[in-house]
Amino acid sequence: QAPGNPVVANIMRPLSDAASWMRLIGTMGIIYGVMLGLTIIGLIVAWLPIWMGVLLRRAANDADAAHASGDEGIAVSSLRSLNTIFKVQGVLVLIGLVWLAVSIIGVVVLIAGGDTG
Repeated sequence: QAPGNPVVANIMRPLSDAASWMRLIGTMGIIYGVMLGLTIIGLIVAWLPIWMGVLLRRAANDADAAHASGDEGIAVSSLRSLNTIFKVQGVLVLIGLVWLAVSIIGVVVLIAGGDTG
C-alpha cells in the first residue's frame, strides 16, 4: 500500500498517542543500563536495558511517523521493535521466576538441613 494510507494512520493512532510515554520509559531504561554498567557485575547485563530502551524509543518515533504519514513500512517497523521488546522482557521474566523458584527451594533445603542436628 502506498504511503498516506489513512487506515494505517488510524491503526497507529493509539500507539502514537502513547509515544511520549514510550520515549520516557525507553530513556529511563537507557539511563538504568548506563548506571548498571557502572558496577562490575552489572556490566555483564547492562546492554539489555540499554538495547530495550533504544528499541522502545525507536518504536515510539516510528509510531509517530506512521500515524502522521500512513506509511505501512514504518508502522511495521514500530511493531517489530515492540515485538522484540516483549520477547526479551518475557524471557527475562521467565529467568527471574526460575531463579526465584531455585532460591526458594535452596532456602527450604538449608532450613530443613539445619533442623537435623
